Amino acid sequence: MIAAADVLAGTITGTRLSDLHSLDHDEVFGVVENALEPFPTERRQCADVCIEALRATFADLRATQIEEFAGEKALVCTCFGVLEETIAAHISERSLKTTDEVAAICNAGGGCGSCRMLIEEMLDALRIS
Repeated sequence: MIAAADVLAGTITGTRLSDLHSLDHDEVFGVVENALEPFPTERRQCADVCIEALRATFADLRATQIEEFAGEKALVCTCFGVLEETIAAHISERSLKTTDEVAAICNAGGGCGSCRMLIEEMLDALRIS
């Protein structure tokens, strides 16, 4: 279990959340198994527990960010807790043109991707004005 957790930690370190979002359980298990050796059937749960702990950690992080948000301002990116006014300020001040540029500056749109449409609308609105 310790070896599997170590492989997972090494794999995700320095990786963007959006890149980890698309990995399914079998892919992650394959990464662990390739780094170590094939798991005997009776030891497979060791890697499974580590993978589920990683998933739970990401879910807890997202929930914590949402819970910490308090106020009347619009929260656009729940993955990273980025407000609409923060995104608008970055777009205006830095003349950002794409959602990828916004994600690179403030992480908004770099997680699950559900806010990318809102960010695109903000970019379009600021282009028009």
